[in-house]
Amino acid sequence: MATRTIENKRDRFATILVTPFMTCSARLPVYMLLIAAFIPNITFLHGFLGLRTIVMLSLYLAGFVGAMTTAWLLKSSILKSSETPFILELPQYRMPTLWSLILRLIDRAKIFLRQAGTVILAVTLALWVLAHLPVVHTTGGTYSAPELADSVIGRIGHFIEPAIAPLGFNWKIGIGLISSVLAREVMVSTMGTLYGADPETQAMHLQTALHHDMTLGGALALMIFFAFAMQCTSTMAVVRRETNSWKWPALQFAYMLVLAYGAAFVVNHVTMAIFG
Repeated sequence: MATRTIENKRDRFATILVTPFMTCSARLPVYMLLIAAFIPNITFLHGFLGLRTIVMLSLYLAGFVGAMTTAWLLKSSILKSSETPFILELPQYRMPTLWSLILRLIDRAKIFLRQAGTVILAVTLALWVLAHLPVVHTTGGTYSAPELADSVIGRIGHFIEPAIAPLGFNWKIGIGLISSVLAREVMVSTMGTLYGADPETQAMHLQTALHHDMTLGGALALMIFFAFAMQCTSTMAVVRRETNSWKWPALQFAYMLVLAYGAAFVVNHVTMAIFG
């Protein structure tokens, strides 16, 4: 929405299309979960810099490079335009007061709780229900939940698994990718629900459970996938409103999905070649 200050329509659309590459707070829970689970806590420069920090900063850098490269491609092809001066009047900056910080924290907390109580909770409940259907009729005349792999959610996951297996993902990760389209941070709660419902991993910590099914290559590929993929319905809705067309959000989603898949494929296979 901030691109409304850009007068040139082509420049404005180009900015809208590359903005989702910037790492947002919704990606951070996924990054932190995978980094804590798969990246060893190794420090350099006498503890000043850690390997986990390097990986996190690299993900931010990957998003920046993706945005700049995409902007260059757009400005040299479908959104090519002549250079125009851009003047923006900046407001006067002042040191924040303690009261303004408290109000800001309360406001952000309300937003998180509202989201956690709607989208995340709804997705978690839906996954739990689908993991317990169809009901199995036992020989004793009672009913029980099916094996997770035989449930509705398991069948959906196994249906898409061949498409994501080259990235080092299993069917549970596939379900997480689908659910995270509603909101990126839903990925973590989805993983917790699925691994908690699996008898083989329900007694494990989520990070340990991920180690049970993923390799280092798959974990790095998943982080890169999230760095580049759209995975955000609300963003697509805003792009649709700001561009007044479904063509641009559809193009944006398809381009970022292909880029994310290709980058994850390369990262997974390069990591496997290096570390076996």
